[in-house]
Amino acid sequence: MGSETSTPTAAARRKARPKGSNEQIVRLNVNLNAETAEALKEIAEQRGISFTEAVRRAISVYKFIDDETQEGHRIQTVDPERNQVRELVLM
Repeated sequence: MGSETSTPTAAARRKARPKGSNEQIVRLNVNLNAETAEALKEIAEQRGISFTEAVRRAISVYKFIDDETQEGHRIQTVDPERNQVRELVLM
């Protein structure tokens, strides 16, 4: 994952923020195993987004799923071609 993991300068981080954004940025360092890092890389490349954006989206999806299940809702996928419904269960 070479240059993608290098630390940007403070000036580069400031430039990356949307103009007029008052959003506070929190910098985190996360350790991932090779399989998870590769999955993140694949998602980012397929979507044409940065690793950071892929992580943001993953967290948003997880929060949505967690909020819904905490409300007693079920998360399901439907394959209309096979007339098959699968339920997501988080433990």
